[in-house]
Amino acid sequence: MTRPSRRTVLCSTAAVVGLSAGCLADDETPSDDDDPADSDDGSPNDTEDSPDAVGDTIDDLPNGVADGRTLSYQFPASTEPDITVLRDADSATDWLDDRGSLRDAETISTFVDDTDFETSILVSLSAEAPTPCYEVVLESVDIEAGESVDSGSPGGETNTDSTDRSADEDEELVLEAAVNETDDGGACAQVITTVGRLVRVTFESEPLTTISATIVGHDGSTYGVTMGSDSGSASAGSTVTSEWGAESESQPSDS
Repeated sequence: MTRPSRRTVLCSTAAVVGLSAGCLADDETPSDDDDPADSDDGSPNDTEDSPDAVGDTIDDLPNGVADGRTLSYQFPASTEPDITVLRDADSATDWLDDRGSLRDAETISTFVDDTDFETSILVSLSAEAPTPCYEVVLESVDIEAGESVDSGSPGGETNTDSTDRSADEDEELVLEAAVNETDDGGACAQVITTVGRLVRVTFESEPLTTISATIVGHDGSTYGVTMGSDSGSASAGSTVTSEWGAESESQPSDS
């Protein structure tokens, strides 16, 4: 048997020590549990994964509108068709107080509280339905130009050509909605119910002051109004024109 040389023994010993050092280094590698990325509670992904805001997004928005959301509501009562524009937090609070029997009142209150009335308005659209298995469906949102007077034409003729619009012409927000039966597929109690939808429209600049809205009822009847306010505030005098063309002037309160 050949005896290993001293050089061979020393080389073998050095190799063993090197392997041991490598194993110790591997043991000191931070575990996955210590990964700082996993313990970052303030990661931006946390915000992205948070629940969406209350209400349904309006996808098809006209130019000039930055955002739109809606939320349906119900309460057990027989009422006439109603279209109400809420231009500030006080009028929105009064609207909620007048409808104390709202279903999912907390969700609706959150939707109202999330509204920035500096750039947004709320429009309530409601009508009567024969059962709770109906809802108001928002069919369209648009901004239409009002008629402008062409001072350069004989007799101040009205110009409605959208390609040559006057700089100071009025624009109005136009909403169209209808009461439709929901597709729940189950039996529905024959209980007269007021169904409605809150529509929040957020503008790219100041909110428009003239609102035109129409609701088609479950029986095919149509109700519509046009409301205008010079200042856009709920306390300002406004003109309301119904579907029948009768106008009434609403004056500011003295209080």
